[in-house]
Amino acid sequence: MADGKRIVKNTGFLYIRMLLVMGVSLFTSRVVLDKLGVGDYALYTVVGGVVGMLSFLNGTLSVGTSRFLTYELGAGNRDRLKDTFVTTFYTHLILATLILLVMETGGMWYLYNKLVAPPERMDACFIVFQLSIFTMMISITQVPYTASIMSHEKMGVYAYVSVFEALAKLGVCYMIVVTEYDRLIVYASLIALVQVVVAFTYRFYCIHQFGECRLSLSFDKSIFKDLLGFSGWNVIANLTETLKIQGVLILMNMFLQPFVVASQAIANQVAQAMMQFVDNIRVAINPQVIKSYAAGDYEASKKLTLQSATYVYDVLLLLGLPLILLVRPILNVWLVEVPEYAAIFVQFTIATRIISNFSAAFYIPMIASGKVKKNSMAALVLGVGQFVLMYFLLMMGYGAMVVLYLPLIVSSIFAFIVKPYILIKDIDYKVSDMLPCVVSCLKVTILSCAISVPMVFLFDVDRLPGFIAILVISVGAVIFSSIFFMEQEVRYKILQIIKGKLGYGV
Repeated sequence: MADGKRIVKNTGFLYIRMLLVMGVSLFTSRVVLDKLGVGDYALYTVVGGVVGMLSFLNGTLSVGTSRFLTYELGAGNRDRLKDTFVTTFYTHLILATLILLVMETGGMWYLYNKLVAPPERMDACFIVFQLSIFTMMISITQVPYTASIMSHEKMGVYAYVSVFEALAKLGVCYMIVVTEYDRLIVYASLIALVQVVVAFTYRFYCIHQFGECRLSLSFDKSIFKDLLGFSGWNVIANLTETLKIQGVLILMNMFLQPFVVASQAIANQVAQAMMQFVDNIRVAINPQVIKSYAAGDYEASKKLTLQSATYVYDVLLLLGLPLILLVRPILNVWLVEVPEYAAIFVQFTIATRIISNFSAAFYIPMIASGKVKKNSMAALVLGVGQFVLMYFLLMMGYGAMVVLYLPLIVSSIFAFIVKPYILIKDIDYKVSDMLPCVVSCLKVTILSCAISVPMVFLFDVDRLPGFIAILVISVGAVIFSSIFFMEQEVRYKILQIIKGKLGYGV
């Protein structure tokens, strides 16, 4: 059975971390966009995106590493746990070296032949590119340590380290305001320094807290083979997400104006801030799903997967619907200068992330069982197909809206058709298991929108009273709809808790 108290405790620690990181991120992004300007801000996003094109390999092995470490913890095999950590570390070290070679050859070719940038900014772009490569290498070799923290479910360390990270990023923000040097270079350098210090802090913690994190010269070929066998298919799945975020930014740099690239970067940042709320829940729940599966308690794993998919969706809608309805006044307050297209980019990006909740939730059982082949093949067709189609449409002169429509369509196909089919076909899920989950979320969405969307036409959201009215109505609509369509057993427990808090007894 899943440890509910541990999930709640870990979620609490992760929310502390999220509030710190998100608050600082939203504040500093306002200053960074203002001080760097739209042009340099877009360049920083795109140049970092070139290195990010290979970050899906890092994300892939991160998923594989976390899965194998969590599985061995669930199985109680301590000796194999240590062998797994050491082998995965050396695997990531090899990967970091390979990425260094690729980036210093193919990446440099792209930088000087395909990147659209003013000639006088190429030296700054080169420095930012090299810093991005260095930071990427640190983050790749960091993966086994982060995976160990996740596997042991010691989420409190993230809250503590984030205090330093938040203060350090505020310091970076101050430096680019007062510096007389090239602000793009100063910003990239200091952000890289902060990330390196944070990474080594996590390593120090893991080495002193977890016995398996102390390196040795051993290398288990069988674990290496299993890791690559699992990650080989997983590489293709993660390529989809990379092409949707980093690849799109690179295409936009090639065919669209800098302010459009900046608009997409802002949309990604808003969506990322929103996703930090639900990612904290997933990070706390996913190890329990995998451990239950590893222990042979398949029904508990299935129940937790479907329940978390429903409740995480409700949280996403609770955050996303007010953002979609109030995006313009929020951006006007948040940013000194709002790039054109920023509002509609934020709206579409949030809608896409909400739909992608099902893909994220339904992928965990595949990781737990190791059955990721069909998912990866579907990702190859849909993800690469989307990227190629977007390239040709932009080349033919279609506008920026293409960048919004295609990801929304592909995410819907993946969430509602591909993932459910694979779970039913390969992992013993049934239509009767999954349909209530999807239908419940659809009902909550329809009722919430029916209550709140018409109200936008009755209130002036650019004025404070109208803004507050829409915020309260949209949040209240989602909460009411979620409770109204909630399972009777869960709703009863919540009502009993509320009565107890109000002094009516249980």
